[in-house]
Amino acid sequence: MSSDVAIKVSNVSKHYQIYEKPLDRLKQSFFRGRRQYYTEFRALDDISFEIKKGETVGIIGKNGSGKSTLLQMICGTLTPTSGDIKLNGRVAALLELGAGFNPEFTGRENVYMNASILGLSLQEIDDKYDEIASFADIGEFIKQPVKTYSSGMYVRLAFSVAINVAPDILIVDEALSVGDMNFQAKCMTAITRIQENGATVLFVSHEIQAVKSLCSRCIYLDSGNIKMIGAAGDVAESYIRDMREEMNAEINKEPINRNHEPNGVRNKQGGLKSDIGIECAIFKKSEAFDVRVAAFRYGTGEVKTTYVELLDVDGAPVSMIDFNQQIKVRIFIEAFVEKSVSVNMYVFDSKKNNVIGCGFRQAGQAFIFTEIGGKYTVEYTFGLPLQEGDYSLQIQISSPVLTDQTAEFMDVVDDALVFKINRWEQARVWSKVHLFSKLKINKLVNNV
Repeated sequence: MSSDVAIKVSNVSKHYQIYEKPLDRLKQSFFRGRRQYYTEFRALDDISFEIKKGETVGIIGKNGSGKSTLLQMICGTLTPTSGDIKLNGRVAALLELGAGFNPEFTGRENVYMNASILGLSLQEIDDKYDEIASFADIGEFIKQPVKTYSSGMYVRLAFSVAINVAPDILIVDEALSVGDMNFQAKCMTAITRIQENGATVLFVSHEIQAVKSLCSRCIYLDSGNIKMIGAAGDVAESYIRDMREEMNAEINKEPINRNHEPNGVRNKQGGLKSDIGIECAIFKKSEAFDVRVAAFRYGTGEVKTTYVELLDVDGAPVSMIDFNQQIKVRIFIEAFVEKSVSVNMYVFDSKKNNVIGCGFRQAGQAFIFTEIGGKYTVEYTFGLPLQEGDYSLQIQISSPVLTDQTAEFMDVVDDALVFKINRWEQARVWSKVHLFSKLKINKLVNNV
């Protein structure tokens, strides 16, 4: 294996024999393969990939796609049915809750046991113990058997050990999701520090925004196979697309009573109002637009975006935008059904993180109740006080099923527009979004 590779997975498979009843297992042992009394379940099926040293790679997929099985084989707690896994460096893993802990041992004893397994000497553990205990922040419980711990305390201690042994490879499964808000934030900061120190991180999470933010690449597993591997933002958006298409299929298979109100009816909870004007203007429809966005477009197609414009306040097209410049996004849509819809707009950064956005609910606008053959324009006007860089626009036409919870997606268009924001001349913006906050400074006198 090349010296710059941290993890190499070659043609790895994991198959399980599923028996309908215990007696079938006994029969199988007697017949020794001459007859088959089991169903073979392929948790992973001939997958291969490499992860370079210093990379942070996300693994995403539905429950049952093989994510945890893959991590357990990389960590050595499961043996592949076939194939080979090679690692280059010290591995620290945070897998399922409590993995690697002896429930009868105290927290302190488990710290020493786990750290020694990970290769630290007794002196090194002594030197790091206070730091581990401080990060875990479970107080006097560290002196108690871990079988008395809550799920959150398990994770605190396990993660604290994992990050403080200075691993070359850190593997994190969904276990972090049981921690409280403060601890999750602390964990993300710790993972960032580990990345900065050059460690390789393998990160599994259903929190797609976290995957986009932390990871440079991503592996999308589906039914034990690699469906896609590539830039984290692109892979994550492909996964989101698949989940939304599945949701659309479920909605169409089993129609749900929709609890929204059509256009023109005041929503008592949201205070939405009807504000649809009548305009005699040219409707824009572009074949070039359709061709450009076709690769990543999805939805039922019952209402479609035909064209999108990015304009300045005078109506001139723009692609280079000054910091906080007021711009307009004008969206042309055509309907082929009668349905209540919201036309939503989102701005994504170059890593496909959703930075800002707006929809009808946020704008206080009632849904459009479309007519068959109806043509509409939707225009958002706003400023973009964003850090300099490249951005893209996603247009999303949805029909609410359960308001603010579930929607049917008519048309989702990624990269409907791509544009650049210039650096602010007044000062460099270091965060993604700049707030024009009021600043007040006082010098205190006669302070007692």
